[in-house]
Amino acid sequence: MRDPEIDPNEVPEVVPEKIKSPYNFKIFIIIAAIVISFHVLINFAISEENSDSIASVFSFLNPLIVSVIGFSIAIRYRKSLIFGKSYAALAIGYLGLFLGEVTYMIYDIVFNIEPFPSIADVFFFMSYPLLLVHLILNIKFFTPKIGRKAKLWVIIMPIAVLIGYSIISTTQADISIFEFDFYYGVIFVYFSTLTLSFAVLGAIIFKEGVIGKAWFLLVMGILFNTIGDTWYYNLELFGKYDLLHPVNMFWYAGYWLVMYALVKHKKTL
Repeated sequence: MRDPEIDPNEVPEVVPEKIKSPYNFKIFIIIAAIVISFHVLINFAISEENSDSIASVFSFLNPLIVSVIGFSIAIRYRKSLIFGKSYAALAIGYLGLFLGEVTYMIYDIVFNIEPFPSIADVFFFMSYPLLLVHLILNIKFFTPKIGRKAKLWVIIMPIAVLIGYSIISTTQADISIFEFDFYYGVIFVYFSTLTLSFAVLGAIIFKEGVIGKAWFLLVMGILFNTIGDTWYYNLELFGKYDLLHPVNMFWYAGYWLVMYALVKHKKTL
């Protein structure tokens, strides 16, 4: 994946000054250990009827924690020009994911109704525009003028992923591009990838700044969630998804990386 180029002359001096803010690599190991251990636990050490419930609770607790941290940052910077609004948008976005997970659980476990598609998807989808608001507010504030190559990046990258998703989905089996489930998944995959493209753009802009490392962690979290989203909608085309599927590990890891990003951001500024 080639980074979009930003014209140095278009980056204003308002971009935060570079400071030392090293990663704690033990946290990465802990995140990986938690995600893998939990997946092994619910698949091999717990009965199936209990593992679905435990997986559901774990699934909605993760975005809830991200939302709480996001709101705490928004409150802390409520008087700032940008951070208060942008982190409020992020927090509400992850609150939407929490509500989506809870609704999904109610459909699937409480009422034993097929949760895809359902009202839960409304909550899942609302996270994309809100995350885009968070990303765009920060990017526009620190870099009012974006170069042409960067603009092409946020246009072409999602389309390229969407083409790849479409080819893989329609060649794996006898799936028509005119099927409802295909188009339904395409909408989510596109917006998930669009969110990732803006996050990558922000990482390039802020890579030498005070929030550079925190933003890179945010990108990694969104990347893992995008992989999870893309894989999930492919699985749903063939009815192969369940709460114990390995795809869930990408969402778990994504949430925890975003948590780390938010905590790091809060401590940095």
